Amino acid sequence: MIRRAAIVAFLSIALSGCSYGYDLLAVVRGGHLTFIVDPKSAQQPSCLRYVDVTSDLTVIGSDGKPYDPAPRQHTAWLENIDYDDDCLNKFPLVYGRPLNGRHQSESPLITATPLRREVIYGVTTTTGATGYGGGRFVIHADGRVENLKPQTIPEPSGGTAPKT
Repeated sequence: MIRRAAIVAFLSIALSGCSYGYDLLAVVRGGHLTFIVDPKSAQQPSCLRYVDVTSDLTVIGSDGKPYDPAPRQHTAWLENIDYDDDCLNKFPLVYGRPLNGRHQSESPLITATPLRREVIYGVTTTTGATGYGGGRFVIHADGRVENLKPQTIPEPSGGTAPKT
């Protein structure tokens, strides 16, 4: 039993370094909506290869899994380039500026559409193969951008988990 606990502890520590997360903020720079890595995040990646901006329309099904009630209709921008080309794109990332590099053929390309006021949006990015960033924001009627706390969904155990 002690041996099993030691192995589990070792694997938890060893595998925790395989991937990492970071928070994204939406800010206005030079009149453009721009995504930056939150300066308070433990990780500060510079390169990225994937971006997805969606309005907050995900619902939770009876099986506890998130579902898209209107497939792709709420995706405002989606690009995914080859792993080898990730450093062609760096933070800060201006909303809608096309990513450089070879786009992955198995992933759809959705060019950026105008964002609406008073709609909550989520942004996710991938850096390399193992870094994952995310954030939520709203553009108010007066043009002010507000960053929101990560949304949580109930876990079956009654706790909460970040919405993915």
